[in-house]
Amino acid sequence: MSEKRERRYTSWLGIIVRFVVTSFMVLLMQILYPNFVFSNWMVGIALIVAISVVTYIIERVTTLYRTPIGRGIIAFLATFAILYFANMSVPGIKVPFVANLITSFVVGMFDIFLPDRVF
Repeated sequence: MSEKRERRYTSWLGIIVRFVVTSFMVLLMQILYPNFVFSNWMVGIALIVAISVVTYIIERVTTLYRTPIGRGIIAFLATFAILYFANMSVPGIKVPFVANLITSFVVGMFDIFLPDRVF
């Protein structure tokens, strides 16, 4: 019973850490890359929440989350796909391809080096 509680707690902690890291990277890319634009802050927060939740769901459905490289690949692909499709479909989001690649790469690298116990 306590093992289930511990797993659930670490899962929520993993989502929160991923949210903070993704938020920091999106903010950093907006500062460094001039064409990385969101129309308002609510769109940016909704996008970051979507990245965090989709990455968590993919990790729990597949078995790739057991290795650090698997977590990094999942984070890279999920971040890249969400930013790419949001750029095409959501008005008010302008994310250049290069900025999308850099942001996704750094989020994936962070997930590789993050300790297993957080997730």
